[in-house]
Amino acid sequence: MASKPASSRRSLWIATGTVVLALLGLGAATAVQTRAETNHTAPAPPPVTRVPAQPPAASTPTGGPVTTPPERSARTLVALPRAAGAWPGPNGLSGVNGDPVLDAASVAQFCSARGRACRVAQTYTDRTTYETMTSGTGWTFEYFANFDGVLVISQGLVPIGGEAALPACARGEFDESWRNFGNLMVQHGRGDSIVRLGWEFNERTSPWGATDAQTWIACYRHAADAIRATNPAVLFDWTINAHSTPRHLCGGLSTNCYPGDEYVDIIGIDNYDHYPWSPTKADFDRVAARPEGLTWLYEFALRHGKPFAVGEWGVVPTGDAGKENPEFVRWMHEWFAARAPHLAYEAYFSNCDAGGVQSSLFRVDPRCTGNPGSAKVYRGLFGP
Repeated sequence: MASKPASSRRSLWIATGTVVLALLGLGAATAVQTRAETNHTAPAPPPVTRVPAQPPAASTPTGGPVTTPPERSARTLVALPRAAGAWPGPNGLSGVNGDPVLDAASVAQFCSARGRACRVAQTYTDRTTYETMTSGTGWTFEYFANFDGVLVISQGLVPIGGEAALPACARGEFDESWRNFGNLMVQHGRGDSIVRLGWEFNERTSPWGATDAQTWIACYRHAADAIRATNPAVLFDWTINAHSTPRHLCGGLSTNCYPGDEYVDIIGIDNYDHYPWSPTKADFDRVAARPEGLTWLYEFALRHGKPFAVGEWGVVPTGDAGKENPEFVRWMHEWFAARAPHLAYEAYFSNCDAGGVQSSLFRVDPRCTGNPGSAKVYRGLFGP
């Protein structure tokens, strides 16, 4: 078993037995230009198509079937009914990433502080080589072996520094590695989990940034098909970075890189209170409604009949606000509650790393920027 990896704003990986933390700042460190405000009126959406029915149980290389217990089954829990007007309610999947360590104990500590157990935990894989990020990232699952909830795994499409490998991925040259990853999920009893495959591809510093949309889509499809070949229970969450897509990525619009409904089970966004931050509710609503915004992508998901998710969100006192913004927590909760019937899950992102978003709510160690007002609002809304 590898050493336990610590939490970071973005990519975490193991290098020659040593835990290496890399703060890529995907969507966090760089101020980005916001789009000109446009009028956007969505047509009346069709009913959301819920997650597909449970597929046949996958098998391990030894031939024995492996199923995910109901309390850990993403398909089972995402499909539960949720009434509009309340969140999390009895069936809402609300949680967090592991911080300061990517493990179940850190998630439990956060959820104990808020006063409500977490039903979802968001984590990451190794990112050193294709081998270590697929067959060699067993620690991702080992550190959540005792977590009775849905596991959400953020998985890149290429290793760190491997941008040049995207065309090879698009040609299927790494399909065997992806099949190995599907096998790994099954072997750890986490086949029925959510994978945020190639998440935040529209962020300017992403190692798997979609500089060529068709190449990125082909790589995503190869990876998805190969993972499903060995793990048919997996759910794929296609996730963008909120607020802006640079012109050199996806032609300046994230949805140009949508891989198609048959390759996506959930559509999601990472939505932080920065660049731009929202000093008022009107600002929050305006930013959410314009292209690359929270509501804008939610409406896209409805049109495609997909459940929606917010895999990362939080206050950013280190961003353009220059302070915590407790009202952002309140507005996010209102947004979640209003759309609960179509919300697959949401996970707050807790972080105290130097140079990071400093979004932690309940950690009190010296390295953390305090967000007491946000913590109070969060506990009151997401707690008991």
